[in-house]
Amino acid sequence: MTCVLWFVFQFVFCRECKEEYHEGECSSLLSTQGAMAQKGYVVDEHAAMQARWEEASRETIKKTTKPCPSCNIPVEKNGGCMHMKCPRPQCRFEWCWNCGLEWNRTCMGDHWFD
Repeated sequence: MTCVLWFVFQFVFCRECKEEYHEGECSSLLSTQGAMAQKGYVVDEHAAMQARWEEASRETIKKTTKPCPSCNIPVEKNGGCMHMKCPRPQCRFEWCWNCGLEWNRTCMGDHWFD
């Protein structure tokens, strides 16, 4: 198998063989259990599953949100016009989803519903 990169608690390891990250195919010389015992560690399956879920969540947030231009909190657009209001109560900055600038008349006239 080709090594697939995973991050858990800032440690980079191969998802397939649980060894440290490596290029190319996983080593077929050592069994997965033997390799883990030889290294002196065992990956907790629940922690690994939680780390995979958290990484998938971070990727989804990156793909579906844009940062508020004022406070950088991720904001998701769920329909409607390009006029956004930061959901963070301390911020509430009004901005344009399309151009990322503070909401203004140009946004209203040029690309309100792009």
